Amino acid sequence: MGTIYRNGRIITMVGRDDAPEALLVQEGRVAAIGTLADTRAAAKPDDREIDLAGRTLMPAFIDSHGHMLMHGILKTLVDLEHARSMDDIVAAFRAELDARDPGDASPLIGVKYDPAVLDERRHPTRHDLDRVRGDVKVLAFHRSLHVGVANSALIDAAGITAETPDPEGSRFGREADGVTPDGYLEEHGALGRLMAVLAPDAETISLLPGVSVSGEEAVAAAVADYLRHGITTAQEGAADPKSINQLAEVARSGGIGLDLVVYPLGTIDVDSFAAHPDLTGGYVGGMRLGGTKLVLDGSPQARSAWMSEPYTPVEGQDPSFAGYPILTDEQVDAVVQRVAVEGGRQMIVHCNGDAAAEQWISAFERAAERHPSLPDTRPVMIHAQTVRDDQLDRMAEIGMIASVFSVHTYFWGDVHIQNFGPERGRRVSPARSALDRGVTVTLHQDTPVTPPDMIHTIWAAVNRVSRNSNPIGLEQRISTWEALRAVTVDAAFQYGEENSKGQLRPGMRADLVVLSGDPLAAVPHELRDIEVLATIKDGEAVFEK
Repeated sequence: MGTIYRNGRIITMVGRDDAPEALLVQEGRVAAIGTLADTRAAAKPDDREIDLAGRTLMPAFIDSHGHMLMHGILKTLVDLEHARSMDDIVAAFRAELDARDPGDASPLIGVKYDPAVLDERRHPTRHDLDRVRGDVKVLAFHRSLHVGVANSALIDAAGITAETPDPEGSRFGREADGVTPDGYLEEHGALGRLMAVLAPDAETISLLPGVSVSGEEAVAAAVADYLRHGITTAQEGAADPKSINQLAEVARSGGIGLDLVVYPLGTIDVDSFAAHPDLTGGYVGGMRLGGTKLVLDGSPQARSAWMSEPYTPVEGQDPSFAGYPILTDEQVDAVVQRVAVEGGRQMIVHCNGDAAAEQWISAFERAAERHPSLPDTRPVMIHAQTVRDDQLDRMAEIGMIASVFSVHTYFWGDVHIQNFGPERGRRVSPARSALDRGVTVTLHQDTPVTPPDMIHTIWAAVNRVSRNSNPIGLEQRISTWEALRAVTVDAAFQYGEENSKGQLRPGMRADLVVLSGDPLAAVPHELRDIEVLATIKDGEAVFEK
């Protein structure tokens, strides 16, 4: 049975001023759009009609970067997002202990603490976490997931001592004596030291050390959250072989529940494309492999993003400190050669700092000079937080897409001003500069770092106001129409799906969202008051408020 949607605002994302009266969906596709009379004429006798009652219908949102499986996993862990002090962090862990069997001394893992909102304005230390319970290993992850803090039991079990050197591209925090570990672990090399303790039986690097949850459980939890925010195409943007196998099992058995594009992490992948040939073309049960992911640096709010100029100095840190790379130029070149040149596959590359952006742009330029068709693979710079104007000019020349983490301006805009100073800090997430230079821009939340709330992301890109109500580089604001394109039309282009998603025209998949108001008619600061009332996937309602 088909459906006619009528009596509301229909945003096609084809033309800014399009105003069709009705839209007809049949067999999961847009069958007709235009006047009510024309859509009724195209309908079948048993097709139903839905009265939008003045609400807005538009293409469903497309998540251009995130970690859907990780989001589902994190929902099973100790939630530290709402902690506002060290006491709150300790209390959250103790509440989890109280809910367990008395003899259960398995590790406690918490996620999403943020020093920016803690009374102490600092990371926890092992001494803070030692207050939870001395014989239980405790690990707290920073909201960025690039940083963690372990208690003494976990630090000791991992064999991290005053003599333990910092891993390449990572570091261990030290106490005032400069040598004794204080529990702080920065970046993957340092966090990886916990694997032997928290996940001794893991066959591969896992998404989070010591976390064990079924793929089906994690997927179900995450999908429900994405759908209620109007997202019908999502991403798992740094998958290891074990998680790919879990996702594939869910997809082949009962289906994911939305469209999920998966990117194996290029530094550890054992050729998932060869292992899952059925997932390399179209979707199977809502899943397909999209390309390969690389991570070149860390987090700007954690001061581990790789910059070309130093961070604003803080006490106890080398004033020349500018973050650090994760991979060498030779390593990046090798992955570009294997994935993009030889495999013809897309690469999406995490670059928060402008030095990391330079490494990615330069590597792709070198390869494209030898292989002129390489831009057809649609390379993506993930986050693009501090990419410079001269770099954006080069990105436009090589067809590199900027997937911008615009909601950073809300959550950490004030922190960026502190870390980078007013000139660099106000320019984070430079979507305006990118668009003005002809770079295709998409927007994302990097879920689970921030919630999969696309309405909030659109609001952030249009307004650029921090959670402390401070303006963060208003000259980098984009229009509501441009923000909507970034999460529909241009996001579909990033995935190579522009002929089936992102616009409402005959033949397109009927991935739709019903909103409480018209974002194009809304006052910019009121955009985040718009609610997702319903989400439709391939013509079927999958969420209704």
